[in-house]
Amino acid sequence: MVHKITLTQACEGLIRAKTAAGLSPHTIADYKNTFKKLFLFFDGGIPLQDISRKEMVDFFAWLQEDYISNPDGVAPRREKPLAPKTIRNIHTNLSAFWVWVT
Repeated sequence: MVHKITLTQACEGLIRAKTAAGLSPHTIADYKNTFKKLFLFFDGGIPLQDISRKEMVDFFAWLQEDYISNPDGVAPRREKPLAPKTIRNIHTNLSAFWVWVT
C-alpha cells in the first residue's frame, strides 16, 4: 500500500525545510499563519493529492467572502475581513508550498 502524505505532514515538512534553510522567524510565522487558515478550511488529515484546484479556488473565495480575522496582540482590535494584501501573501505562501511539494 502506498502511503499518502497528508496536508498536515506536507505543511510541517515545508516549515522544517524553510527553518533549516535559515529563513527568518517572521517568515516562518507567516507560513504558519497561512497554514492555520488552510486548516480551518481543510481537514489536516486529508491526503494532499486529494485537494483539487477547484477546492483551492473555493478556499480563496472563502478567505475573501467569509473569513473574519480576529487579530491578537497587546491592544484589543476588532474583527475584520482580510485585506487584499494579506490574501495575496497567503497566495504567495501557498504557491511556494505547492512548488515545494511537487
